[in-house]
Amino acid sequence: MAYKRGQTYASNAAAFIAVVTVLIILYILFLPPDIRSELLGDKNAILGNGTSTSASSTVLLKQSVGQITYVNTNDKTYDLPTTRIYAPTSGQILKTVPAINVRSALFDKEKATYNLDLNIDRTATSNVLLSFNVRDHRGPISIKLNGKEIFNAEILSANPKPIALNHEDLLDTNTITFSVPSPGLAFWNVNSYAIENLQITGDVTDYSNSIGLQHFIISQSEKDNIESLSLFFSPICDLKDVNNLRIDFNGNSVYNSVADCGTRTFTVLDKNTVVAGSNDLRFYSTKGSYTLDNMYVKVTMKTPTNKVYYFDMSEDYFNSKSTKARCGDYDGVCPAGCDDIQDADCCFDRNGYWCSLPTLDLNNRCRYYVASDDCTTCKTGYYDNSGDAPKNCEKTCGDNNDDACIAGCVQPDRYYDKDCCFAQNPDNFWCKETPITGIADKCTPSVAPGQCDLCPSGYINKDGSRPDSCNQAAVDVQDDTYAMSNQYELKIIVRFLDDTNRKRVDLNINGHTFRIDTTDIEYSKVINDYARKGTNSIEILPVDDNVEIVELRVELKKVA
Repeated sequence: MAYKRGQTYASNAAAFIAVVTVLIILYILFLPPDIRSELLGDKNAILGNGTSTSASSTVLLKQSVGQITYVNTNDKTYDLPTTRIYAPTSGQILKTVPAINVRSALFDKEKATYNLDLNIDRTATSNVLLSFNVRDHRGPISIKLNGKEIFNAEILSANPKPIALNHEDLLDTNTITFSVPSPGLAFWNVNSYAIENLQITGDVTDYSNSIGLQHFIISQSEKDNIESLSLFFSPICDLKDVNNLRIDFNGNSVYNSVADCGTRTFTVLDKNTVVAGSNDLRFYSTKGSYTLDNMYVKVTMKTPTNKVYYFDMSEDYFNSKSTKARCGDYDGVCPAGCDDIQDADCCFDRNGYWCSLPTLDLNNRCRYYVASDDCTTCKTGYYDNSGDAPKNCEKTCGDNNDDACIAGCVQPDRYYDKDCCFAQNPDNFWCKETPITGIADKCTPSVAPGQCDLCPSGYINKDGSRPDSCNQAAVDVQDDTYAMSNQYELKIIVRFLDDTNRKRVDLNINGHTFRIDTTDIEYSKVINDYARKGTNSIEILPVDDNVEIVELRVELKKVA
């Protein structure tokens, strides 16, 4: 069967169209995901590792966060006012009777006994004495205290010695009985005593000011993160005049001893008895006077577990860039034209000593001679390229190679001296430089994968080892040679609970920290400069109060 000319041409055209169609399909398949998505108008296409929300926008992270709890991870002090407790003791007349007459004859015993009532505060009264004068007498006399005889004899002196009343025999309500016996067979005799100026005296302690009360308030989030707390005070007293000082914390005794007068004193408080709210300290003394000065409670918090979120980015959205030393980086290179007071490596190249914490006078940050009185200019201590302190600053705060935590460091001393950091906890990690997030991160009990870059030279523990989290991340060093393409915009959006209250929160993105300070309900920021290929981390750190975050979102959008 013969084909017509038209049919031949039609067959060839169909074959050509089929080949072109296959090539177009292959071309589309090998396009980058975002371009393919935009070209095809596929709203459900996946861009990178996120979920697309439009032809050119992709949500890489969408997370309901909730409340972020603020905890001050530094040592916190609660100053307490000076407290004086005193229990003065003074001699007082407890009872006075102008005259007592007792008389006993054979047939007249009506006045042979006289009862004297005595009411006292037994716990506050001591050294009770009975004294009187005898104007006239005949025969013996018996004196009883609460039915117990304490004297029985003839008194021959007009001014007899005082009779001590045994404290063990005293009650709050007492009866003292004076009596003379019958003359017996000598019926013509009369036993009698005429007593004058009777006094009962004693030493009475006034306890009305013997108790002091102070309190301090701890929030629930602080209570949940307390590592330890102690009470510090300086007792002013006279050792020979005082008894024990007793201190109760929330009803539990924490100190009961004669304080070392004039010496700084501290006692540990039980963190298990801390309550969220008002915590009470009660001070007691039963004798003498204590003035408790320079008094405060020092609370050490655990490092809180901040919320960290992760998202991934494909290498397709990054351009390779050549690395170049920058002035101010701890990278072992002193860039051309960089000043030694700007870059530690330039300082070391000229055999200088560097201060990791900026000084009040920038010219003092790198010094080539450090006199003894210059050591305190750098609060974290000068050091050379080997980490050694200047000769004049050895064995002082900031000498990180003397294996000693020296007294006198700025507090908390663990941020200023490596040895103090390890003394506080042998498992801590130390950063030689001041991290980009501040001095509080020089000494830290743990280092998360996203925190490794905070310390340019790398965190080390007491044995000189790196954190396991940073060792694992070390294989991804090549990330630093990639920059995000300017064809894309990476944006973080934080939505809060309300648009009235002030919200202050720090976001740490891959080791780069910036602060949100807003009353708006939503905050957004382009974070291209913080992005890295592979896994990215976002840590949320409240600044001064708890923060409610409804949603955290990261979006990637093609802009060119």
